[in-house]
Amino acid sequence: MRILGLGGSHHDFGASVVIDGRVAAAVEEERLTRVKIAFGLGPRLQRCLAATYVLDQTGLSLDDIDLVVSNDFLNAVYAIRMRDRVRWISHHLAHAASTFYTSPFERAAVLVLDGRGSLVTNEDGAFAETITHYRAGPDALTTVAAQVGRVTLTDSRSEDPFEDSVGWLYEEVSKSIGFIGPGEMGEPGKTMGLAPYGDDTYVKALQNFFGYADGRFRQSTDQQIAQRAFIADELASAGNERIRDEMRASFAYAVQKNAEMIILELARWLHRKTGERRLCMAGGVALNSVANFKILEETPFEELYIVPAAGDSGTSFGAALYGYYGLAGHEWVPDTTPFSPYQGREYTAAEIEAAVAALGSAVSTTRPADLFDHVAAEIAAGAVTGWFQGRSEVGPRALGNRSILADPRPAEMKDRINAKVKHREWFRPFAPVVRQASQTTYFNTAVAAEYMLLVPSVRPEMRDVIAAVTHVDGSARMQTALPALNPRLDALLAAFERQTGVPVLLNTSFNDKNEPIVETPADALRCFLNTEMDLLVLGDTVVRKAPR
Repeated sequence: MRILGLGGSHHDFGASVVIDGRVAAAVEEERLTRVKIAFGLGPRLQRCLAATYVLDQTGLSLDDIDLVVSNDFLNAVYAIRMRDRVRWISHHLAHAASTFYTSPFERAAVLVLDGRGSLVTNEDGAFAETITHYRAGPDALTTVAAQVGRVTLTDSRSEDPFEDSVGWLYEEVSKSIGFIGPGEMGEPGKTMGLAPYGDDTYVKALQNFFGYADGRFRQSTDQQIAQRAFIADELASAGNERIRDEMRASFAYAVQKNAEMIILELARWLHRKTGERRLCMAGGVALNSVANFKILEETPFEELYIVPAAGDSGTSFGAALYGYYGLAGHEWVPDTTPFSPYQGREYTAAEIEAAVAALGSAVSTTRPADLFDHVAAEIAAGAVTGWFQGRSEVGPRALGNRSILADPRPAEMKDRINAKVKHREWFRPFAPVVRQASQTTYFNTAVAAEYMLLVPSVRPEMRDVIAAVTHVDGSARMQTALPALNPRLDALLAAFERQTGVPVLLNTSFNDKNEPIVETPADALRCFLNTEMDLLVLGDTVVRKAPR
């Protein structure tokens, strides 16, 4: 059975194809339009480039598709080409399906947390999904409890304010301390990165503006407005910019710590209700990798799985998977191998050669006899390297196919890449990718984190060894390189280990500030030339800039 899934909301659009219950192709619209989170596309949204991409990749036409499924919080313009064929399901159900039906679990509890989801209207007014608890097994994905937040339309700050959302709490604090991205949305990833630079000054103060108990979270619009005013007043009282920056860091610390407490309590409640040993999570809040690791440390759940595309783009394959297992009624049987995040297309050697040739004398190329030893030596000598391989990843994390890689040892490498390559804030950390066999030598966990969604501690004796990827609090958003998922990445790590004794590389997404991760060889070459990267590896081809 062949199913096309469309995903997103008013941002983070994407499409996927599921064949006989397994994801065969998926991509985010932003990778193709080159517009971050695909926000504000206007009439261009109806082109739905991602659908064309995944159909082409699987060799299918729309006529070959048996079912088209999407979530009903999607901007309908995105589905206009398929409007007469779409089966609509709820936004949170698509999130839940995306994580359970790609997990290794036969049964699990499922927790969906995001900013907001599908609209629900009743005699009391308009509401939107905010928190949904599920139980999942071979026969069904059923709701244990669902919370919705009121859409109040009384807060002039937002076009569609709503209540009782953990995601909205985090986003509002992010915006209040100055992290505002496309579409005036908050940038919670920046807040999470800044948090370890703060202290507990505002942890209890923020608790005056929300409450949580019994699997529910409460925050009214009045509390949101009061919280915003409190933060603004505190920042306005700062005597100088240094004090203001310290306050911003402490507000980031406060919202992170409170979010962790809320998420942990929600997880414990779901465990009490279901008795399940395993937990799956999805929704934008599930990208909070610091909180995720604490679920393993501080709740009764023994195993945790989070789909790599936990945000709204992942609802594309969640919708398609629910079409197969929920709507079509097939029995769920988990795969014996980990879900591959590499669901984009692979570009041929001829396509790479054509992209390079189009630049003429601006670049030069070589094809080393031993690619991995050659590139490892370059990285060990200080080369910041664009690494473009195979099929592109889904989700917001670069997982070794559209990555920028560098030596994790010198502490100054972090500042160099932030300033000269990524052009972003000084405090933003970088992730380590580690060989699976060496993980426990460097980090305080044996749990594999193949999708870079856990933040353990770096072992104290290793913090100076991999200083560029150790955050200020001694933690790191670790990626485990599984040879079965990405043999070329593991081969490069093995070569770097032979030459340096360190089986770790710095890994960050292959993009410049405010642009999506690169998709095509041409995207990679453009980013390479526009930043101070030293080396680019396109498949087996090593690319260098012409001398200036």
